[in-house]
Amino acid sequence: MVLGAVQWIALGAGCLNVALGVYALATNRLPRVPFLYWDFVPRRYGWGQLMTSLFVFVVALEPAMTEWPYELLVVVLMFGFGAFLAGLWTMCSGKQARQTP
Repeated sequence: MVLGAVQWIALGAGCLNVALGVYALATNRLPRVPFLYWDFVPRRYGWGQLMTSLFVFVVALEPAMTEWPYELLVVVLMFGFGAFLAGLWTMCSGKQARQTP
């Protein structure tokens, strides 16, 4: 199986999502990024990142699933899309109100 450059970039982005999610779950804090202000609950942010990374992996590895039956491929893609929506919902529901100084 030979992956193109776009698939490798997508897999790298998925691995970054997994790393951010595991970090948030393990430390119960959000990663420090100089240009972003985080206002998420760390636990929900971590689970949301893990669920959205599942979608990235399913879409990036979809060309390798061409030998699978069509119905199974559609089910896997719909499961990945559902995980993406659930991850976004989990992250957005964990958004905290900003504190005014």
